[in-house]
Amino acid sequence: MGLFSKRARLRSDPAGFFQGPLAHAFASGAHMPTAGGGVWNAVHSSCSCCDAEDERAKLRDSWGITDTAGWDGALRRLTDDHRPASDVTVLLDLRNRAMARAPGHPFDAGVWPDLIAHWCRARGAAHRVYEEMVLEAARIWEYEERMVEDGVLPRGVPVRTVRAYDFGRAVNLARWGVNAGYADERAAHGHILRAGAQSMRHHGSWQEMSAGFVLGRAMAFDEGSFGPYYTDSVAAHKVLAGDPASPWLNLPWRM
Repeated sequence: MGLFSKRARLRSDPAGFFQGPLAHAFASGAHMPTAGGGVWNAVHSSCSCCDAEDERAKLRDSWGITDTAGWDGALRRLTDDHRPASDVTVLLDLRNRAMARAPGHPFDAGVWPDLIAHWCRARGAAHRVYEEMVLEAARIWEYEERMVEDGVLPRGVPVRTVRAYDFGRAVNLARWGVNAGYADERAAHGHILRAGAQSMRHHGSWQEMSAGFVLGRAMAFDEGSFGPYYTDSVAAHKVLAGDPASPWLNLPWRM
């Protein structure tokens, strides 16, 4: 979960997956290895300086995972459709519903506080909750504006969901469990395929998936600073969207 120090670049394992459902699934989790110096298309993607002890420490400190059962449970939660909605998900859903009621019209950010107020009243939420959610909505808007400037998001096409961040993390958590000695590659492949299938179901294109990942990671960790948690994801996006060897340019979104 820490920051990346390597310049983003596309690396692949010659013995890894380049075609088929597993390649597609690995590609849906390619931001993190691309930003961090690993290969995108195989389980063993970590940099050479990391060993099993490093991976176990990372899983323990960042995820509370200390064994196979914990690894498996965390992966199933990340890909579960009934995962509890975060504030970001609630805010995006409020906007999605408002836009569905006025198809063809751009969303007016000025109505977002009213949507939040109605949602809070319906649930008897404290005024503090309303204030925090309004600030979160403003932060989403600021990130999206920056994402447009950085070429991650087309103007006028807001992010619908940040589930891509869950699914991308699942792909990488699966490989970390193997590297830590908590699972074999076959078990990891099962989780990676499920994450890839969920990503394909929830998004309509590589670009939409990527925008959701970038926003999800930034909202989770960047705290509005436009620091490495944001910029590393944008750098990975640009490599994956532009390198001729990228799976995003060589694999269709729908398999």
